Amino acid sequence: MALFTAAAALPAQATTGSAAVVSSVAPAAAGQSFTASGLALTVDRDGYTITKPAPKPVITKTAPASQAAPTGATPASTKQSVPTTTGGTIVNTGIGDIRWPVAGTITVSSPFGPRSAPCATCSSIHQGADLTPGAGTPIGAVAAGTVRVSTTHPEYGQYVIIDHQIDGRLVSTLYAHMIFGSSPLRPGDTVAVGQLVGLVGNTGASTGAHLHLQVMPGGTTPIDPIPWLTANAGRTL
Repeated sequence: MALFTAAAALPAQATTGSAAVVSSVAPAAAGQSFTASGLALTVDRDGYTITKPAPKPVITKTAPASQAAPTGATPASTKQSVPTTTGGTIVNTGIGDIRWPVAGTITVSSPFGPRSAPCATCSSIHQGADLTPGAGTPIGAVAAGTVRVSTTHPEYGQYVIIDHQIDGRLVSTLYAHMIFGSSPLRPGDTVAVGQLVGLVGNTGASTGAHLHLQVMPGGTTPIDPIPWLTANAGRTL
């Protein structure tokens, strides 16, 4: 299984090489795989497989809608409480006001946390999780919110940061390494949950197509996005 990683202290980076042994105090898993719409979260560590129940968000992968919602309209697939959006295709039509960014079965090629630096300029602390659903896969906004950043970066490549209000608190999500020009979003845009953010790519400091995803409560401090999504995806706010 390919290993795709993203940097932290120096932003996201990835690798497709074999899993490296983590020498830090809290070693990260060599690889994880799960089905966002399934019943089990499976983690494979050194030949031992652990399966535990996970929430069952109904997330399906559908073709993009043929026509974007008009400016100022709220997409029919979202709740009326969602802010008025600037329009855009809904690419993840699962249920709930919080959703996984991509549908179906995906692989976490590099988990959050300490790791052996995969290259000379890579960080040993990974501030997100690298998801590998395949090059060109549409990425949907994890929740409704406002675009803070939509630009390019030497390490992140094409990336977007969206600020959300969840349970009365600011939570931000970051989506990196997308295909150049694939994001229609601009700073200040309001987006609906599941609205197209961009397409999975291999831009910036990346050695394979993947989505580097970060979840940042308070807008700045990253946490592990996988358990956060496992606990929150499918919720109604």
